[in-house]
Amino acid sequence: MIRFRPTMRRVRYHILLYVIVAAALLVTGCGDDDDDDSGSDYKLRTTPFKSNAVREPGESGTMKIRACTVLSAREVGRAVDAAQLSPTPNNSLDLSICNWDGGGAHVKLMVDTAPKAQLRYYNLLAEQHEYYNADPELKARQIKGVGEDSAYGGAGAWWTRGRNQLVAYDHDKILKVRVNVAGWSDARARATAIALGKRAVRKTRS
Repeated sequence: MIRFRPTMRRVRYHILLYVIVAAALLVTGCGDDDDDDSGSDYKLRTTPFKSNAVREPGESGTMKIRACTVLSAREVGRAVDAAQLSPTPNNSLDLSICNWDGGGAHVKLMVDTAPKAQLRYYNLLAEQHEYYNADPELKARQIKGVGEDSAYGGAGAWWTRGRNQLVAYDHDKILKVRVNVAGWSDARARATAIALGKRAVRKTRS
């Protein structure tokens, strides 16, 4: 018959005590994770997710805008110092384009009313920054005071001098204005595109 010495009993007692204490600490720690996450970087969301206008699917064909009536040939001709400009329309369900040509000038207005315009505007700007930010000709130069400056991206419009094009967002629409005039500097083309863009934004709001 094996008899346990007192020292062996004490060692086993202490081991058992350590196991009980460790188990208690483990249970307490698990309870703290459930009840209090103040020490964690991750916070439990207690409010339901809500959709917003950017994520809504939208509906096609809700706006009937014709680019050739947004800006008249006279307005465009005066802006580019061309006496006679011939407009050429190109219209579809959610897209209307007008080209004005004459006297060495070419002006183009595109009005895009397809769904998720603000999200698509932001994606266009993000792609421009990602792929062309190091290219001075295609770098997106943001401009305020033309479109809806509260839109995602930091400004309601941006300009690329390599394309002579202004892209603007305003009230569920994307507008693009391109100005090409022989002998014009980038500064003059941009100023003219901004003036025409502001006029187009104003007219498409009503």
